[in-house]
Amino acid sequence: MATQNNGVDLASIATYVDAVKTDPAQGQVKFVATSRWEGGTRSTISVDQFYANGQPAAPAGRSFKIVCDEPAVLGGTDQGPGPGELIAAALCGCLTAGIATNAALFDTELDDIEVTTEVDWNMLGLLGLDRSVPSSAKGVHYTVRLKGNDPEKLRRAKETLDRKSAILKTIEAMIPVTTTVVIE
Repeated sequence: MATQNNGVDLASIATYVDAVKTDPAQGQVKFVATSRWEGGTRSTISVDQFYANGQPAAPAGRSFKIVCDEPAVLGGTDQGPGPGELIAAALCGCLTAGIATNAALFDTELDDIEVTTEVDWNMLGLLGLDRSVPSSAKGVHYTVRLKGNDPEKLRRAKETLDRKSAILKTIEAMIPVTTTVVIE
């Protein structure tokens, strides 16, 4: 197998797979994001930590900032994507990365991937206008456009991802959520 295909570092993936096979606890990963309020509905979200087997696994200096805000109709200043849009963006990123990785693993070249996600909401629930309407999203749809040298392998890459995408499966699943509040 090639060590890289479509810019995907297959050697790093293989090394990690071997590490998890040797020590399954290395497969227990936690991603962390922290937001700081900037006033109004705006926050800056820092993404700089992740853990494997309870130990820090992020390289030194790894740090990303995401500005999150709401559009004016929801009281914001529209200086960044809203939380619902970030859900759509997370799904786009996961699907794109997964398809690229699967295509690389299936040894087929990609010319292009375009993923469009749509997350549907009924704002009656969120705005408290109808308590019978859930405040959660009511549906997700995504469209994938692929271009490459082997249409059948590209279809297989997408179908494999439909079964395995971490973000898609998280959206589909009902997972336990816990919370802690600290008031200073």
